[in-house]
Amino acid sequence: MRLKFMVRTGPYSYQNIDTVYQLAKRALKRGHEVFIFLYEDGTLNADADIKSLEERNIAERIRELLEMGARIGICGTCAKFRGQTKKDVLEGVKYGGLALLVKEMLQCDRFLSFGY
Repeated sequence: MRLKFMVRTGPYSYQNIDTVYQLAKRALKRGHEVFIFLYEDGTLNADADIKSLEERNIAERIRELLEMGARIGICGTCAKFRGQTKKDVLEGVKYGGLALLVKEMLQCDRFLSFGY
């Protein structure tokens, strides 16, 4: 199965990225294809410099999903608007825009959006 997720909320403010992490991790372990698109404040989840001492580390979780085979895209316009540059974003995260999201949506079995 080809699963696609869109996350519109940032880290540590909402449960969305944690839910997507758990769903994606389980799907990947079962051999499913996973694509995650980070949009609006969701782009902040891919910030390579997240430093979390007592909370779960979202950047490490994103790295883990990439290593497991998930593909992760980020809206470049949203990232730029939030002051993120390509060097600020985790290696392996693909920059794109809504065209990337639409392309992925057309090639999926299930699409889940997590927003406000």
